[in-house]
Amino acid sequence: MDLYICEKPSQAKDLAGVMKASQRGDGFIHDGGNRVITWAFGHLLELYMPDDYDERYKSWSLETLPIAPESWRYNVRKSALKQYKIVEGLVKKANTIYISTDYDREGEAIARSLLDRFRYSGPIRRVCLTALDESSIKKALNNVKDGKETVSLYYAALARQRADWLVGMNVSRLYTVLARDVGFNHTLHVGRVITPTVALVCQRDREIAGFTPSPYWTLGVNVSVQNGQFAAQWIPPEECSDEQGRCINKAYAEQVASQVNGANAVISKAETKPGKESAPLPFDLTSLQQYASKRWGYTAQQVLDAAQALYETHKATTYPRTDSRYLPESQKEDIPDILQALILSDQNVSGLVAGADPHRKARVFNDSKVTAHHAIIPTPARTDISAMSEIELNLYDAIRRFYIAQFYSEFEFTKTSIEVQCGRHLFAASGKTPTKQGWKVLFASDSESSPKDEGEDTDAPVEQEKLPRVSQGEPALLNGTELMNKMTRPAPHFTEATLLAAMENIARFVTEEKFKQILKDTAGLGTPATRASIIQGAVDKGYFKRQKKVLLATDKAHALIAVLPPAIKSPGMTAAWEQELEKVASGSGNMSVFMKQISTWICQMVDQLKVASPVLTKEGGAMAKAFEGAKPPSHECFNCGGEMHRIRGKNGFFWGCQNEACKKTFPDNRGKPEKRIAAEDCPDCPDCGSPMRLRKGKAPGKKRASKFWGCTAYPDCKGTMPFKKSDLE
Repeated sequence: MDLYICEKPSQAKDLAGVMKASQRGDGFIHDGGNRVITWAFGHLLELYMPDDYDERYKSWSLETLPIAPESWRYNVRKSALKQYKIVEGLVKKANTIYISTDYDREGEAIARSLLDRFRYSGPIRRVCLTALDESSIKKALNNVKDGKETVSLYYAALARQRADWLVGMNVSRLYTVLARDVGFNHTLHVGRVITPTVALVCQRDREIAGFTPSPYWTLGVNVSVQNGQFAAQWIPPEECSDEQGRCINKAYAEQVASQVNGANAVISKAETKPGKESAPLPFDLTSLQQYASKRWGYTAQQVLDAAQALYETHKATTYPRTDSRYLPESQKEDIPDILQALILSDQNVSGLVAGADPHRKARVFNDSKVTAHHAIIPTPARTDISAMSEIELNLYDAIRRFYIAQFYSEFEFTKTSIEVQCGRHLFAASGKTPTKQGWKVLFASDSESSPKDEGEDTDAPVEQEKLPRVSQGEPALLNGTELMNKMTRPAPHFTEATLLAAMENIARFVTEEKFKQILKDTAGLGTPATRASIIQGAVDKGYFKRQKKVLLATDKAHALIAVLPPAIKSPGMTAAWEQELEKVASGSGNMSVFMKQISTWICQMVDQLKVASPVLTKEGGAMAKAFEGAKPPSHECFNCGGEMHRIRGKNGFFWGCQNEACKKTFPDNRGKPEKRIAAEDCPDCPDCGSPMRLRKGKAPGKKRASKFWGCTAYPDCKGTMPFKKSDLE
C-alpha cells in the first residue's frame, strides 16, 4: 500500500481529488486500490512538559532548575488521539510512505515524528507541494523526491523545537520566580525569538525617550533661467554641517540667505540621463506583510491568516510561508495558464493582462535564488473572488498585480541633475520625468508598489517631475529664498511593517562584534512562517501594546529586558542560532552538535543566575528596581480580602485573586474589578419566573453597550428588564 500523509484534512481532500481517490474511510480516503491518503491535524505529537518527566517540576522553584532532558519524549495531543491511532494503523500496513505535508521544516516534522514514533523503516518519498490547485498537485505528484533529500528539514525542526523548549522552560521559570520574590506575581515568558524581538522595541523606545532634539537650518531658493523656473536646495559646507550634512550654524545660514536673495548665479552642472526601473518582484511572506501593513494597516497575523486562506481554501495563490521572491525557470511554462485563469476569475483584469508579454525575459526567473518554496503568485486555477473576504481580495489583487508586472516593460524616465553656483554657495535640484510608464500602469493609485523605508531622511531634496531645459554655464537669478528652522528627530517607533523588516535583516541591528563577523546580511530573527505569531504573542503576553499603527513596549517588557543577561535578549545570538538551524536544514550542519551546545550554554547560564539571585532580588537590587514600576494594578478580593491583579486573557482583561486558596476571578470594567451579583440578589423573569442574570449588550439605536437583566432560560425565554443602579442597593 502507498500511504500519503497530509498536514490537514483539506489538503488530503485536494490531493485525493487529483488522484481520483473518492472512497472515504474513517480518517482516510482511498482509490479502491493501492493508494490511501490520510492526514494529521498539524502536529499530533507535542513535547513533554517538565512535570511529565518528573512530578517535582510542578513547583516553580530555583531548586529544580536547570531542566535538561537526557532523552526527549512526546505526548499525543488528546484532541487528536483518534486520528493518531488511525495513522498508526495505516503506517503499519504501508509499503511506501509519501510525505505530502507542507514542504518546509514543520511540515516535514509533522509526518516524520509520527514515522519515528511508529518505528517505520520502509521507503519514504517526498511530495513537494507548492500550491493546492489541480495543476500544481499533478506536477508535484509527477516529481516526487527521495525522502533522504529532505530528512534534514526534520532535524532542523526538532532542533528548533527543543532549543525553544530549553530556553522557554528554564529562563521563563527562573525569572518568574525571581520576579515573584520582589512582588511581581505574573508569569514572565522568555523565548529564544520573542525576547530579542521585545528587546528591539524596548531599545527603540528608550532611544526615542532619551533623544535630545537639535536645531538645524535648510535654505531653499527659486531659480529663474531662460526657459523657466525651478526650486533648489542649499548644500551647506562641511565646516557648518553635522554628519548628515545639515547646517547647524544659524548665523551662517541667515548670512547665506541674505547674500543670495536677488543675486546672480550660474548653472555649474546640468546633466540629463535616461533611466529604467524594473518591476518589483513578487512577494515573499514578509514583504507581503510589510506591504499590507503600510497600505491597509493589517497586522502580520491577519495577513498570514488571509494568505493561508488564499492558498488553502480558495486555491488562488501558492504556498505563502516562503522567503523567496523569485521563481524557478520551470514556472515559465505556466505563464499563459496563470494569466488566462486571472481573466476567467475576474474580467476586470483582462485589460491589465492584455498589456503583459508572456514571452518577455523577466528577472524573476532565477533558479539560484529559489529556496524550498518560490515567490507567492497566482495559481493556474479559476477562483471565485466573490467568496473572498475583503482582506483576502485585497491581498489577492496585490499578488496578481505584482505577478502581471513581471511581464510588462520597465518604467522609463529621464533623470536631470542641476547644480547652481552663487559665489561660493552651492545649490542643487533634481528631477525625474517619466517617458514610458511600463509596469507602473498597474499601480496608478498605489504608492506602495515601491515602498520606501519609513526611517529615511525626509529632508532630502524632493525630486521634481519636470525641470526646465538648462545648459552648463547658463546665467541664472536667485530669488524667493526660504530659510527654515528644523529640529532633528529620532528614529520612528516600530510599526509591524518596520519590525518585520528589522526581524528579517537583523544583522543591521547587531552591535556585538563577534556576531557581526559571522552573521550573513540575510540573517533573521525567526522565519517568515513564525514572525507574525511572534509579534502577536508579544502583544498577547503584555509586552507590546498597539497604538494605531505603532508598536510600543510596555512597562513589563522594559522591566524584563532590563534584568535579562545580554545573551538571552541579544538579536545577534538568536540570529546566529537561526543561521545554524539553516545549516542543519540544508544538511551542512549537525543537529546533535547544535543541541549539545545549546543545552550546555543554558544550564551554565541558569546555574550562574541562581548563584546571583540573592543580589538580584534584595531591596534595591536589579530585579526590585526594574519591576517596581511594572507591578500590575491591584485590588482587594471581594471574596477573601486577598490581592487581585488585572490580567489579560484571550477575551480581554479580567481580575484574578492571587490567594492560592481562593483564585476567584471577576470581570473588568474600565480598569476596575466588577463584583458579581449573587444569584439570590437577581430578580425573577417577569415572563417565565426563572432567575435573571446581569448582561451587557447594545440596544437598537444606541452607540454604547449597556447593562440589562436577561433571563437565564434564554433562548427558550427571551425576557429582559432594564438595569438600574438601585437594583444593587
